[in-house]
Amino acid sequence: MKLLPKDTSRILLVRRDNIGDLACTTPAIAALRAHYPGAAIAALVNSYNAEVLRGNPNLDKVFVYQKLKHAGSLASRFKALNQRLKLIAQLRRWKPDVTILAKASYDRHGLNFARQIGAKNIIGFVPDDLNQAKGLPNVQLKTPEFTAVHEVEAVNQLLAPLGIEDALGPLQVFPDSIVVAALSARLPVATKRIALHISAREPERRWGIDNFIALARHILEVQPGTQILLFWSPGKADDHHHPGDDDAAEQLIKAVGSDRLIPMPTQNLTELTAALSLCDLFIGTDGGAMHLAVALNKKVLAMFENKPDKLNHWYPWQVKSKVVHSLHAALPDISQISQTQVERALKELVAQ
Repeated sequence: MKLLPKDTSRILLVRRDNIGDLACTTPAIAALRAHYPGAAIAALVNSYNAEVLRGNPNLDKVFVYQKLKHAGSLASRFKALNQRLKLIAQLRRWKPDVTILAKASYDRHGLNFARQIGAKNIIGFVPDDLNQAKGLPNVQLKTPEFTAVHEVEAVNQLLAPLGIEDALGPLQVFPDSIVVAALSARLPVATKRIALHISAREPERRWGIDNFIALARHILEVQPGTQILLFWSPGKADDHHHPGDDDAAEQLIKAVGSDRLIPMPTQNLTELTAALSLCDLFIGTDGGAMHLAVALNKKVLAMFENKPDKLNHWYPWQVKSKVVHSLHAALPDISQISQTQVERALKELVAQ
């Protein structure tokens, strides 16, 4: 059943999660624009992931709020809360006709936000046991099985009530051309560039700095004309709010000792996206940076945990890629992936 006549309505898409989650929602945004070219289409996102949508031509508005857990001090939390109240008032005035909770599972917090702005025609997934739900969307869909569909395919299901079944295009991000030009001007000329991203938040998704050092040395040895652009999460490892890998990056740079290994200390998503756009191939673990590389249509070598809900739901979407995981499901962590596996996958990917 269609809820909207074409070209006449306002559509709000709510995506409150991480960078990769929002990147995987961009095919749905493109499909909404294609099917409702005259509609006012907006996204409600958080300050952590909002830059993923910078310059997206399929959106008329991007509403941004700050999660309280990202605010830090008590004064910052009060400021964030005040800004949220103003945003709720703004969205009440905007009056979306349809609100899509664009998450591949039941989104209680997104639903609460939608209720606060007086949204009607809220589309979202619901849990198998409805008695466990704290509120339900108006248009309810059964939550898909993570091991059976990709995140893009799951979000696509949410558009079915709008008569859309083809929100399965590529991920999209739009790097800032001025930032791209500035970064490009600083880099030496190279026949090829490989982005090497060494960071991951969860311990089970970390490959280990010694492995990355060995891989960097291997790349520089077997690919004489290739530059490596080194990426990492900025900050110190003991920072409780935003732990980073400054020390690990410094260790790798010193150990490799090559002018073809170029540090790229990006401070925000705009810089990260622009820098990744200058590369031909991305190597890293499952995470937001990987999905940004996918959205830039780069070749991707991704290291994953050997878990069906990761391998079948978050793999690189519609790009040339190789996914590497441990050989034994009983030892699923990325640290169990061997150097040989990665080197073999890289050789095959370069040849594609």
